[in-house]
Amino acid sequence: MNLFFTVVIYPLKIGIECIYKLCSIITHNAGLSVIGVSAGVTLLCLPLYAVAEKWQEHERETQKKLRPTVDLIKEVFKGDERYMITAAFYRENRYSPVMALRSSFGLLIQIPFFIAAYNFLSHLEALRGQSFLFIRDMGKPDALFAIGGFNVNVLPIAMTLVNIAAGAVYTKGLAFREKAQIYGMALAFLVILYNSPSGLVLYWTMNNVLSLVKNVFYTFKKPLTAFWLCMSIVATAGGIYMMVALKVKLAFRLTGAAAVVCIWLSPCISRGIRYLVENPLRMLKEQRTTRLLLFVLSAVLLTVLTGLTLPASLIASSPVEFADIGTVSHPLFFIGNTFTQSLGLCLVWPLCLYLLFNSYVQTAFCAAFHMLSAGALLNSFVFMLSYGDISASLTFLNAVRFNTASLLAAANIAALAALCVVCIFLVRARHGKVAAPAFGIITAALVFSAAASLFKIDNVYRAYRANTEQAKQAATPVFKLSKTKQNVVLFMLDRAQSQFLEAMFKEDPNLKSQYDGFAFYPNTLSFNGHTFMGAPALFGGYEYTPDAVNERGDELLVKKHNEALLLLPRLFTEEAGFSATVTDPAWANYSQYPDYSIYEQTPAITALQTIGPYTALWFKARSPDKDFDGTQALLERNLLMFSLFRESPVCLREAIYYKGRYWNSNENLKDVKIVIDNYAPLDFLCDLTSVIETPSGTYTAIENELTHCSFYLQAPEYTPVKQVTDFGTSQFAEKSAYSPQMAAFKRIGTWLDFLKNNGIYDNTRIVIVSDHGSDHTEADFVPDTELDRKIGRGYFHPLLMFKDFNSHGPLISDTEFMTNADVPSMLLRGIVQNPVNPFTQKAIPLDTSSCKQNGVMVTTSNENQAYLFRRERLYPTPKDSWWRVQKNIFSPENWTHEVLPD
Repeated sequence: MNLFFTVVIYPLKIGIECIYKLCSIITHNAGLSVIGVSAGVTLLCLPLYAVAEKWQEHERETQKKLRPTVDLIKEVFKGDERYMITAAFYRENRYSPVMALRSSFGLLIQIPFFIAAYNFLSHLEALRGQSFLFIRDMGKPDALFAIGGFNVNVLPIAMTLVNIAAGAVYTKGLAFREKAQIYGMALAFLVILYNSPSGLVLYWTMNNVLSLVKNVFYTFKKPLTAFWLCMSIVATAGGIYMMVALKVKLAFRLTGAAAVVCIWLSPCISRGIRYLVENPLRMLKEQRTTRLLLFVLSAVLLTVLTGLTLPASLIASSPVEFADIGTVSHPLFFIGNTFTQSLGLCLVWPLCLYLLFNSYVQTAFCAAFHMLSAGALLNSFVFMLSYGDISASLTFLNAVRFNTASLLAAANIAALAALCVVCIFLVRARHGKVAAPAFGIITAALVFSAAASLFKIDNVYRAYRANTEQAKQAATPVFKLSKTKQNVVLFMLDRAQSQFLEAMFKEDPNLKSQYDGFAFYPNTLSFNGHTFMGAPALFGGYEYTPDAVNERGDELLVKKHNEALLLLPRLFTEEAGFSATVTDPAWANYSQYPDYSIYEQTPAITALQTIGPYTALWFKARSPDKDFDGTQALLERNLLMFSLFRESPVCLREAIYYKGRYWNSNENLKDVKIVIDNYAPLDFLCDLTSVIETPSGTYTAIENELTHCSFYLQAPEYTPVKQVTDFGTSQFAEKSAYSPQMAAFKRIGTWLDFLKNNGIYDNTRIVIVSDHGSDHTEADFVPDTELDRKIGRGYFHPLLMFKDFNSHGPLISDTEFMTNADVPSMLLRGIVQNPVNPFTQKAIPLDTSSCKQNGVMVTTSNENQAYLFRRERLYPTPKDSWWRVQKNIFSPENWTHEVLPD
């Protein structure tokens, strides 16, 4: 039954949900949205109703023609003789009693749509508590009044009366059997829907009203012309309303305008299709086998691309991110689920529709699918574009430029138009003997590509499973700090914002005592607004700033990135004799899931994964709400939509993405996995730390991305809960990035108390730093309209805090000009004398003031995709994106635009 639902019903359900969401955006009214769903489904089903009407009319004519002879046979013969003669008579007239089902086709086609609507509307959270007209709660039966102790639901009764009226109009002049069938179904739906939610009953009532309207149109002399005029007027009114009254983005305005134009031009479009079918595509119309083969191959290609290749390539880019989501352990489940959804959407339903129509419609359908599948390939692999990092629920983590109205979008449309011409040429070439094999070969290549991705996913998951199995059972110590020797700890909090710190300490005065002896450097600069170019300098120092990396143009960037990650642990182990532990190294080996193989040649370094393995344990042991993670439901739904996003033209992608919701109607579903993945290791930090006697000092580098999340947490402790009721008292409380940073500092603060209680706070040096900032502009910066238009200075403003050995006292704010490339020198000072980079053999300055004497170079480039860096040796940074910054970073005059020489 699950397979049947996913293949047959789910494509209809997702279509109904998208219609509902569109109507909800336009009307902001749940009742009107349900009516809009009914109207949308009715319109989409009109071609099916037309086919049903033809079949039913043909069945009536056949029955009328055969009835006299059948009646005569019944009068003359009895028993087996009557059966044999009747069967012989049917065979002679090429008729089978099974064909009588054609008269019920109009009712049968409504069943899957009803099941889909029932499944969607009866569980729709948006209807609960919403009133409409006399309906008090659309999530419950209307119960308009009661007789005794029995609630009378008026809406189902009204639905039945409308259904009977529509049936009376439709069956006028027909046989009693057909009338009985219609009225019987009306009564059956009364029983089925009597105690159903009012929203569902309203939907079916409007279906019956629109069915009555449809039957009235059939009485006109030219029903199609009348229908076209009505639809054109309604569409124009809706388009004007959208343009004037609704505040929507350009993507939606363009889509709406295109839809209105298509409706007005539908007669011309119909003539154009007829011309294509009768001329260039005539061969397809005349050759049934070739037509069917090409259609099936196109549908199979689209199914494989949508449900297998694209989802597999996405998950293969970071398999661990899609592991252990909800009740699902293995990421392959989501690919299998998406493939069955795609099977229904791209193959089963299209094939059923194809077989219903005549050769003319089949030819148009075949050509459309041929072009659609070719266009999907072009958009997926040629116009794929880069939209940045993506979460497990498939929302982009950073602001995205969709290029909805751009030269790129225009080029995409032109390429698609040219591709359509090529498709027509291929169909005509040697009577389709070129197109069919070509599509078969492409499909095989897509399957092979998907198989490679599936193999990679399985291998990575098995390794992940082996390394994290223990973490799912208990938070056992993995960080071993020395009781008497020196400990050096680096916290790299991805995207932590300096601007929040003062407000955080003001909101929670307890932080002041926890962060005893720390110095805060507000005048700190990062070298880029992304981890790719912001993190290397943080870990490796000034030899790994973007401009310094470019000077070493004879080496691959991935090699230099790995050097930066290895530099500190190697120096501490090889030069100071420390033990070293690192976690979750940022983009190690340019892999979104850190590739720990870079540490295999240095056995003294212990590399661990902490982001993700403790999530299940946290939900089990510490979560106050056990069911508030909607990541699994979101991914099961959005993975198919993401494939459609990839396959669609550039100009439509923003509309399909729709604020990261992909037209999801359930606003209560939240992706909290990425939050808990990072929150859990900080929450378990004391359990993960042991204080022991060691023969030497320890170096520990902990990377965490909780501060990269935008998610509200429950104040004052800033814990993850299902429904946040207290957002805190900070001036930044409305910013969704503030809560995770406050949570991170409170969890680290508890760990600092743990160090004090175990007597190792004084022999521990700590740096808390981020690779880059976040906000485009910050209140700390002196405004400069022209400068802020060119560069988001807030992205270059990371957090930097430092506590040295035996340091005590209130938080100090030091305005010295710093960069996060100062971190290695801050950590090494006094421990490693005259440190030398083991990879370049260059000295690492412990006093970095000379490195900043003439300012430092930062780049605004947002080219931060690993696959780009694997291909090129130099950062793909435009010459005009370099800026020299010096002294006070908050003053605009200290930001100077420069063009670097080749």
